[in-house]
Amino acid sequence: MNHFKVTFHSDDLVECGVKSDLWKLVEVTDRNGNAWTTTYRLTEKGTKIVTAISLKESGRGHEILLKGPYRIEVNGITDGSQPGTKQVAFRWDIDWDKASDDLKACIPRFELSGNEVALFQLDNNNWRFVSYLNPEEIQAPPPPDGAPAPIPVVSSPLAH
Repeated sequence: MNHFKVTFHSDDLVECGVKSDLWKLVEVTDRNGNAWTTTYRLTEKGTKIVTAISLKESGRGHEILLKGPYRIEVNGITDGSQPGTKQVAFRWDIDWDKASDDLKACIPRFELSGNEVALFQLDNNNWRFVSYLNPEEIQAPPPPDGAPAPIPVVSSPLAH
């Protein structure tokens, strides 16, 4: 649980990372040496700060898998959908005081945080991390005793 993905919609981030020598645009060639596309790859300096990148030459949806260091705050723990499982909701923030200056120069602080829900499973009296959950996999907690069950929201294609 020490790598979190952030998505950006700014080409300034890409340019900043190139100027800071965190990643560079390289040609992708076939086995005959023919260039057929380009992609951004982490530099040696970048691999010390970031785990992985998926950057486009321009546009939206640039992704970076951060290394941390992080501060984690648990917001809630609920029973999972299977016996012996728990869903743990938490907020993560980059530890700004310990983060690399190059990372801080390229990525705004408010972008270096997020909310996640993780699934844990009891295994031989120890809880182990299984996976992060997508929003559609998160099981809502049961209503308190005596409270009415939540009404499901149904979306109609005509409403959009």
